[in-house]
Amino acid sequence: MKRKILLIDDDEINNFIAEEWLKSNHNETQLFAYSNVEDALVYLRSSTDEEYPDLILCDLKMPMYDGFEFIELYENEFYPDHPNTKLVVVSSSLRKQDINKAKGYQSVSDFVAKHSIQENFRFIFENYLN
Repeated sequence: MKRKILLIDDDEINNFIAEEWLKSNHNETQLFAYSNVEDALVYLRSSTDEEYPDLILCDLKMPMYDGFEFIELYENEFYPDHPNTKLVVVSSSLRKQDINKAKGYQSVSDFVAKHSIQENFRFIFENYLN
């Protein structure tokens, strides 16, 4: 069974690198990458239980809805029905208040600082998909 990852990041280059990295290192994993929260919400709302992601990676700083707004929506609308899905915030923000706020949500499994997308994926896979 293919593992499914939802990536929400407005940085198209990060999304492309993530997709290419997964093809090379974890081709049994399916990536759904969206550059905005609205499209990610459409995906989640239309997903059956079998299609629902095992892991959600979400940036904090995005236009329209930011990552915190997504987490609020996710926690209220999706988390009660999918408590085993891991939600990891992946952000370039190193502000202690952002980290503490993100980790304060019940649905958030971790906060990973963006360094190298390849290193981030390696860390996240080892900790959240194995």
